[in-house]
Amino acid sequence: MKFLTKLLCFVITFLIFIGTTAYSQTDNSHNKRVVVFIIDRININDYETYDLPNIKYLIENGTYGLSTVNSDGGKIPENIYTTIGAGTRAVGSDASSGNFNADEIINGEPASVIFERNTGIKPKNSNIINLDISQIKRNNQKSNHIVVPGLFGDLLKSNGKRIAVYGNEDTDKEQKRFAPLIAMNSDGIVDFGDVSDNILKEDVMSPFGIMTDYEKMYEDYAKASQKADVVLFQLGDTSRADAYAKYASDKINNLNRKKALENADAFIGRVIREGNIGTLYMVVTPMPSSSDISNKNFVTPIIIFGQSFTKGYLTSETTKRNGIVTNTDIMPTILKYFNINIPSYVTGHPLYNSGQKGSLNELVKENQKLVYNYTYRTPFLKTYATLQIIIYILALVMILFFKKASIYLKPLLFFITAIPLAFLMLPIFNYTNVSNSIVEVFFLIAVLIIGIYELSPHSNNFYPIISFVTVLALSIDLVTGQNLLKNSFLSYDAIGGARFYGIGNEYMGVMIGATLCFTSAIYQLVKNKKIAFFMVSITYALVFYLMAAPNIGTKVGGGITAFGGFVAALLMYSNKKVNIKNLILIGVGIILMLTGLFYLDSLRPPSLQTHIGQTFNLVKSQGVEPLIQIFSRKLMMNYKLITYSIWSRVFITVVGVLSVFYINPKGILNNILKQNKYIRICVISTIISCILALAFNDSGIIAATTMTVFIGPMLIHYIIEESV
Repeated sequence: MKFLTKLLCFVITFLIFIGTTAYSQTDNSHNKRVVVFIIDRININDYETYDLPNIKYLIENGTYGLSTVNSDGGKIPENIYTTIGAGTRAVGSDASSGNFNADEIINGEPASVIFERNTGIKPKNSNIINLDISQIKRNNQKSNHIVVPGLFGDLLKSNGKRIAVYGNEDTDKEQKRFAPLIAMNSDGIVDFGDVSDNILKEDVMSPFGIMTDYEKMYEDYAKASQKADVVLFQLGDTSRADAYAKYASDKINNLNRKKALENADAFIGRVIREGNIGTLYMVVTPMPSSSDISNKNFVTPIIIFGQSFTKGYLTSETTKRNGIVTNTDIMPTILKYFNINIPSYVTGHPLYNSGQKGSLNELVKENQKLVYNYTYRTPFLKTYATLQIIIYILALVMILFFKKASIYLKPLLFFITAIPLAFLMLPIFNYTNVSNSIVEVFFLIAVLIIGIYELSPHSNNFYPIISFVTVLALSIDLVTGQNLLKNSFLSYDAIGGARFYGIGNEYMGVMIGATLCFTSAIYQLVKNKKIAFFMVSITYALVFYLMAAPNIGTKVGGGITAFGGFVAALLMYSNKKVNIKNLILIGVGIILMLTGLFYLDSLRPPSLQTHIGQTFNLVKSQGVEPLIQIFSRKLMMNYKLITYSIWSRVFITVVGVLSVFYINPKGILNNILKQNKYIRICVISTIISCILALAFNDSGIIAATTMTVFIGPMLIHYIIEESV
C-alpha cells in the first residue's frame, strides 16, 4: 500500500509539469470576414507545376499545408463535405448533393415546396436548401460519437453571422452541389447565394460543354459582399475536368486541367485584390482527383492568407505536425477567427502557423512520403506478422522433434525482437521505395544483432539489451517531436487519420513489453535490491509519463496498461503477491491516475487540449453518454481486429506455442519460470499488461501482440538452451 501511494504521488507530480495556462478571448470579430475558395480534384503538385501567380503569391506570403481527407464512412464527396461542416467525422446521404436555390424548379415544382413538404420548414426565396437533410441526420444518428450535420451554419447563425455559397460542380448529366453541406445549418438551409445553373455558361470546348461563369459569380458576390460574413466559392471547373477525363485524351485532359486551374487562379486574384485587411482567405481542396484516389493519395492542399497567417506551414493541435492538418480543422479555424466558442464534441482544432517556413517542393516530398507509408505500411506489417507465426510454429516443431537443430533458430528469434527498432530507425534513411526499404531493414537488423553480440557474446543478454535500446530510442524520439514514430511502418499513418502524434498502439505494446523485459534484468544484475527497486521505479515512472502525458505520448489506454503492468511488477519485486486486494488497489490507482490526467489536460486552453481534455469537458457538458460511446467504439474496434486482423493470429500463435511448452516436454517452461524468479515476474506482469491493453485500447489486440515480441522469443530461447 505504501509503495503504491508513493508511486501515485510520483506520477501526479510528473503530470503537474504539464502545467495550466489561462485562456481568454477578446471579441474583435466586428468587420471580420472569411472567404473560402474550393478547388476540388487537384493535388499539391498542381500548384508547383502550373503557372498560377495568385495561388503562388498566397503560398509565398500565407500559411499552407496538406489536409487529410477523412469522414465517418467512405472517402466520397457526400461524406467529406458533411464532415467539414460538422467539425467531426460524419456521413452524408446518397442524395446529399441535392442543394438548390429555393426558387429553382425541380420536375415542375419549386424546390422550396419540396423542402417544406420534407421538413415542415418554409424557406425564404433567397435561401439555398438541402432536400435530403432529414436522411443526412438519420444517417449520423447511427454514429458512435456526437455528430451534428450543419453545426457550422448553426453556430454562425446563433452568433449573428450570415453565410453565402456560390458555384457548383454540375455536369450536363447530373447536379453536383456539395459546398452547401459545409455551409448549411442543421435545418439544411444556407442564408443565400447561387448554386443553380445560372452560375454556369456554355463553352463548347470545355468539359461537358459548360464552365463556371466567373464574371457572373463575381457580380453576385460584389452585390452581396457586405451582407455575408462567410462566403464559399465552389470553383467547379477542376471537378468537371476530372470527371471528363475518361472521355478525352491525355493531352486534352492536361489542357482542361490547366485551363480550369488558371481560371480559378485569376478569379482568386481578383477577389483578393479587391478585398480588405479584415478578411481571411482560404483555398481548400476537399476531394482528391480520381487518379490520386487510385494511387491512394488522400491528402490535398490547403492555403490560408490573412491576419496571423503569415509565411509558413500550417499545423493544428489535432495533428501537432508541421504542414499536415485535417479537414475537421477547417470549421474550428473559422469559428476561432470570429471568436465563437467551439463545442467540446468537435474533434478538429483551429489551424495556425507552425513557425516552420519550409517550401512547396519540400511539401510535395512530404506528400510522397505520406502516400508511400499509407500504401506499403500494411504489406510490411503483414509480412512481419506472418514471419512471426512461421518462426513460432517452426520453433515448436524443431524443439519437439529436432532438439539439436533448434539452436539454429536463435537468429530468427533475434530477428523478431529487432524488427520494431529497425522499423523505428528506417525513416532516418531514404526509404520511399520498396527495394530500399527491404535492404535498409535487413541492414539495420544485421547491425543491431552484430553490435549487441560484440557488446555481450552471451546470447541470453540479447533480449534485455535490445529491449533497453528500443525503449531508449522510443523515449528520445517521443521528447524530440516523434519524427521517427510519425513515419515508421509500425506506427500510425497520417492518411489513415486514427492518430497523428504521440505513441500508437503498436509501439505502445513494444515500449511496455521492452521495459518489463530489461527491468527484470536490472533486478537480476543489481545485488542491492533497494537500489534495484529505486532504479526500476524511476524507469517505470518515466516510461509511464512519456506514454500518458498529454503533451508527449497522449496515450490514455497506454497509460492504464503501463500503470497496471508496472505496479504489478513492483508488487512482485517487493515480494508481495498479486492477489484480489492488490488488484483492487491497482484499479483504484488507475482511476485516480486517469482522473488527474483528464482534469489537468482539461485546464489547458481548448485549442491546446488533446482528446483527453476534450473527453473530460465533453462528459462535463454532455454527461456520461459520450463516455459510453467511446467505450462502445473501442469494443467494436477490438472485436473487428480480433476477428479479422493478422495480429490476433500472431497473438494466438505465441500464446499457443508457449502453452504447449508449459506442459510439454516435461513442463520445460514451467521449470524455467520456477527457477528464474525475475523472468517469472516479467511474464506475469506482461500477461497483466496484455489483459489491460485488450480492455482499455481500441486496438488492444495489436498492443498485446507487440508486447510479446520480447518475452516470447526470450522464453523460446531459454527453452532451446534447456532442451539441447
